Amino acid sequence: MARVIIVTDSNAYLSPRLAERLGIHVLPHSIHLPQGTFKEGVDLSPSEYYRLLRQAKSGFMPTVSGPSLEEFIDLYGQLYKQTDQILSLHVSSHLSDTVETARSARRLFMGRCRIEVIDSYSTTVGLGYLAQAAAVAAQRGHDLDDCIRLIRGLVPHIYVFFLVRHLPYLEREGRISPAQSLLGTMLNIMPLLQIEEGEIIPLEKVRNGEQGVEKLVDYVSEFGQLQRATILQQGFPKETKALLERLETVYPGQEFNVLSCNPSLAVRLGPEALGVVVLEAIS
Repeated sequence: MARVIIVTDSNAYLSPRLAERLGIHVLPHSIHLPQGTFKEGVDLSPSEYYRLLRQAKSGFMPTVSGPSLEEFIDLYGQLYKQTDQILSLHVSSHLSDTVETARSARRLFMGRCRIEVIDSYSTTVGLGYLAQAAAVAAQRGHDLDDCIRLIRGLVPHIYVFFLVRHLPYLEREGRISPAQSLLGTMLNIMPLLQIEEGEIIPLEKVRNGEQGVEKLVDYVSEFGQLQRATILQQGFPKETKALLERLETVYPGQEFNVLSCNPSLAVRLGPEALGVVVLEAIS
């Protein structure tokens, strides 16, 4: 029986080198900017995204679309010639239609290849953690059912917290009302958010980045031990440094990667955000 092959989407924020090393196939999201439509991770890096966004007219908000049905069919069609087991892991169905598209493509291969599509109920690096875990298990010879059990066991232990500055993005996503967006912008209020069961949930509000850092540390420090942790940031340089220092104090010896927010996430949260993604250690 051939090895399980892992498929994910570019929201997982995997570097091409890491994806290749682990044998993960990544379908890109499309980012729509005034300068054109770009494929995340293919011809659009985080730094290039923010550069192009700065060139756009004031008030412009980019959009994102997931991989197309044709792209899924094409990839599955290539892979089923190599294996009879595919695990397709994708960004939360509450944030994108990618899971639904993958399931539509899957139906065309029933009877020829077993393709299981899993909703990560997460986003960005959280999805990336799952894809990496599944790929490592597949490389070690675990079958599709083993990989599915592993991922379903990890999903409840991934937590995503964010502080955001630009409220119109949350208004567009339907997370706050137009009145809340306007008032919050006028009062310089910044919401703290959590990805809970795949949805963006407002937790509370702060007046400045310093308060936001304190709250992020409070939320993360509720976990006894961390298996993996990443800080995602854009537009909060001072606060990023403070957050890293505080978390390294709370979790001595824990490695915290620091990355810019990837485009398919920034499209939803805005150009200035600071967050933490953690995989809680499982006893």
